[in-house]
Amino acid sequence: MSARPRRTGSAVLGILGIAVVAGLMLTVGVAPAVALSSGSGSGPFALSNDLKIANLQQKTQIYAQKNGKPVLLASFYTQNRDVITWDQVPAAVKNATLGAEDPRFYDHGGVDPMGILSALANNVLHGSNRGASTISQQYVKNVCIQEAELLPTQQQVDAAYAECTGGISRKLKEARSAIALEKAYSKNQIMLGYLNIAGFGGRIYGIQSAAQYYYGVKAKDLSIAQAASLMAIVNNPNYLRIDEKANLPANKARRDYVLSEELKYKLITKAEYDTAVATPVKPKITPTTTGCAGAGSAAFFCDYVVNVVKNDPAFGKTAGDRYNKLQSAGWKIYTTLDLGLQAAANTAMKATVPAKSPAGADLGGAAVSVEAGTGRIVSMVESKRYDDTNSPDTKGAGYTATSINYNTDTAYGGSGGFQPGSTFKLFTLIDWLEQGHGLNELVQGSTRPYPAGTFPCASPDGPWSPGNDTAGEGGYQTVMHGTAGSVNGVFASMAMKLKLCDIMQKATDLGFHRANNAPLEANPPAILGSNENTASPLTMASAYATIANKGVFCSAVAIDKIVSSDGTTVAPPKADCHRVLPESIAVAVGYALHGVLVNGTAGGDGSVLNGAWGFAKTGTTDFAHQTWEVGGTTKAVTAAWVGNVTGQANTRLIFGWSPSGLRAADARHPLWKGIMAANQAKYPGDTSWPQPDPQYLTGQEIQVPDVSNQSVSNATAALQAAGFQAKKGGSTPSDTVPKGSVVSTDPVAGSSAIAGSLVKLTISSGPQAVQPTAPPSTAAGTVPQVTGAPLGQAISMLGAAGYGQTNVTYVQQPGQPCSVVSQSPGGNTQADPASTTVQLSVAGSQALCQSQQQPGQ
Repeated sequence: MSARPRRTGSAVLGILGIAVVAGLMLTVGVAPAVALSSGSGSGPFALSNDLKIANLQQKTQIYAQKNGKPVLLASFYTQNRDVITWDQVPAAVKNATLGAEDPRFYDHGGVDPMGILSALANNVLHGSNRGASTISQQYVKNVCIQEAELLPTQQQVDAAYAECTGGISRKLKEARSAIALEKAYSKNQIMLGYLNIAGFGGRIYGIQSAAQYYYGVKAKDLSIAQAASLMAIVNNPNYLRIDEKANLPANKARRDYVLSEELKYKLITKAEYDTAVATPVKPKITPTTTGCAGAGSAAFFCDYVVNVVKNDPAFGKTAGDRYNKLQSAGWKIYTTLDLGLQAAANTAMKATVPAKSPAGADLGGAAVSVEAGTGRIVSMVESKRYDDTNSPDTKGAGYTATSINYNTDTAYGGSGGFQPGSTFKLFTLIDWLEQGHGLNELVQGSTRPYPAGTFPCASPDGPWSPGNDTAGEGGYQTVMHGTAGSVNGVFASMAMKLKLCDIMQKATDLGFHRANNAPLEANPPAILGSNENTASPLTMASAYATIANKGVFCSAVAIDKIVSSDGTTVAPPKADCHRVLPESIAVAVGYALHGVLVNGTAGGDGSVLNGAWGFAKTGTTDFAHQTWEVGGTTKAVTAAWVGNVTGQANTRLIFGWSPSGLRAADARHPLWKGIMAANQAKYPGDTSWPQPDPQYLTGQEIQVPDVSNQSVSNATAALQAAGFQAKKGGSTPSDTVPKGSVVSTDPVAGSSAIAGSLVKLTISSGPQAVQPTAPPSTAAGTVPQVTGAPLGQAISMLGAAGYGQTNVTYVQQPGQPCSVVSQSPGGNTQADPASTTVQLSVAGSQALCQSQQQPGQ
C-alpha cells in the first residue's frame, strides 16, 4: 500500500467508484480478463499465469564452502526479499494479515461490498481514512508497482507508477483484476502472493525478510504480537516501520487495532489477545548487509564473483542488465571458495604483509590459489581491507583499505597488474624444450650488452643491457642450473637461440595476458618479465597450474553452480580446460622447476609440502620493485606477490616492515609457504613426478668440427661458432702439425657432443726428438674389475692401478646409465699398464654422461 497518508475525500471517491463497479460486476457476473492494461498482457496490470509476477525481485546470495557445507558470504538486492511457501507461513501471520487488511477475505470474491459500505460510513461520518481494498486488490496493486519498477527508463517507471496508484480509473481496473484473480487462483495462493510481495519499509519486502530484519527470526517463528506488529507496518511503512524509535508508539497503536480485529473475528482467543496487547513492541533489528563489505577476508573474492557476473554476456546483454539481475534475480551463487583455506591464507598474509605501508612507499601483497586440473579458485587474499565506501581508511599515504583487487585483472577488480619478473621465464623454458633443446645443455650465464637484432622476432627491438641479480653467477652452466638460480644471462642466451614471438605465443597458450587487456609487448626485456607486460596473480597461478596438470590449461573459475529462486539452475561460466603442451614437455618443465625448491631461489620452501613433490619459480623485477613466488603441487598452485602498488621502492632496502622479520623482498616466501601448507593438508599432492624423457635432458647434440692444424685462436673461434666452449688442454709432439697449433680435440672431430659442452684442445709441441730405442717392456700388472661401476669411478680405479689409457665406447643397451657394461682386457687379467689401452663399453650416450659431470645438478 502507499506510504503516503490517505486523504478522506479521495478515499470516499475511490470507495464510491469501487462500490459502483463491484455492484455492476457482481450483478451481471462479469469475469474480466486478467490482463487489463491493453489486452496484450504486457502492461503494469498484467498478471502472470502462475501467480508470480515476472522477475519478482529477490535478493541474490553468494555462498562459500566450509567443511563441505555452504556458508553465506554476501547478499545483493534492490528489494530485500526471501520468497517462502504456504507451509512456511504460520497461523499468527495469516491471522494478522486478515485482521490488518481483510477479515472477510475468505468470504468475498475479490471485492468486499460489506467492507466498502463500512469504510464509506466511517469515512463520511467519522472522518476516518480507512480504505476498503481487499487483499486481492492490494496484491494486484503491488504487482503493478513491481512491474513498473522493472521498466528500463525512469520516465517509463514514473508513468507506470502513476497509473498503478492514481485515480478512480485505476481503482476500477484494480477491482476488475481482483475479481479475475479470485476466479483463477485459490485464496491461499493469493494471500501467499501478497505476503511475499508486500513492502515493509525501506528495502524490506515480503514477510520472511521483514521477520528476519525487524525481529531476527524466520516468519514461521513469529509470535502473535510480532506478526501483528509487522502487518501493521504495511498500512503505512514510512510512519510505522519499527527500526525508527519515534515510530514505536504509532506501530503499537496500529498493532493493537490489528489484534482487536483478530479477536473480533475470533482469529485469536481473549487470552492470546491480552498477552499480545501487553507485550511491548521491542524489535531486534538484524540488518542484512548488501554487497561484499560484509564478507570479511573473502570480500575481494566476493567482488571478483560480482565482476564475473557483470562481465559475462551469458547473464545479460549489457553490464547494467547483468548487475540488475544480480540485485533482483534471487540467485543462490555457490562459489569455489574454501573458507578453511581462506582463513589460513588470510593468517599467512597478516603474518607477512601489513595493511599499512612503510613511510615513503606504497606496498601491498596478494595471493591466490587454484586447484590444478579444474581451475577452481580455493582462496584469494590481499593485504588491504576491502572498502568500497571511500572511507578515510582508503585515503592518504598510510591507507589500509581499498576496493581494488590486486589478484585480478582490471575488468575484474580494478588492478593494472604487476611486472611478473622471472616468473615469466617459465615460457622461455617451455619454448626452449619444444625447439629441441635440453635442460643439461650448457649456455653462457654472463650478461653483456645486446645490440638490436640479437633476439629473433623481437618487436619492438633495440639494444638491451640486462644484468644478473648477483655477482658471480655467470659463466657457462646448464639450463637446469640456471633455472634453479634464476640466472638472467642463461635465459638471455636461451632466447638468442629462439624466437621471441614464439615465447610470447607459449605465454598466450598458458593464459598469460596483460591485466589491462592491452597487447603483449615482445621486446627483449620481456624475457625477464621486466617490461610492460604486467599480469595479475590469478593469471600467473593459472599458467603454472598448467604444469601441475601436465600440460592441460584450465581457465580460472569462481562459481560452482547457480540456483534460481524457482529451483532451476543457471549455467555458470565453466573452466576452459584444454591441452596446450605435450605431457612430456610439461614433465620436463616441472622437473626443472622442482630444482628451484630444492637448491634454487626458493630452496627450502618445499619443506611445508609434507613430502609431496613440488615446483616453484620466484620472480624479482629490477630494483626489487615487485617480488613473486608461484608454484605448488600436483593438486594446488599458489601465486604470491609482494611489491609496489604504485611507486618504485626497492623492497630489498625495506627492513622491519614485515611481521615475519624479513626484508619486504623476502616476505613472499613465508606467505607462499603458509598458504601452500594449508593447501597441501586439504588437497594432498602426489609424492613423485615422472622422470623426463632423455631428449629433454640432453637436448641437441652437435658435431665437433675439425680444427686440427689451426691456431688456438682460430680453433677456439670455430668451436664457439659451432656452439661449444673451447679450452687448451695438454700438448703432444707432432711431426706434421706446427708447434702451437691444434693437433686434436677431445671429444674428437666428427663425434657428437652436447651443445655448449667443453672441447679440449691438444696443442703441438713440435717434432718429437729422436730417442734411443728402448727394449720392450716386460712389466705386467693386473687389470681391475670395473664392469658395473659408474664411468667416473671405473676410470679412477684403472688410473690408480696404472692403466691411464682408456677408450670409451657408448652403447645403447639395458643397464644403469653411464655405468660400464663390458671391458677389455677383462678384469683380473694380466696386462702391461704402459702399453695397454683399456676398452670400456658404457651404457647411455656421451652427452648424457658428460652432463652428469656438470656442477649444480
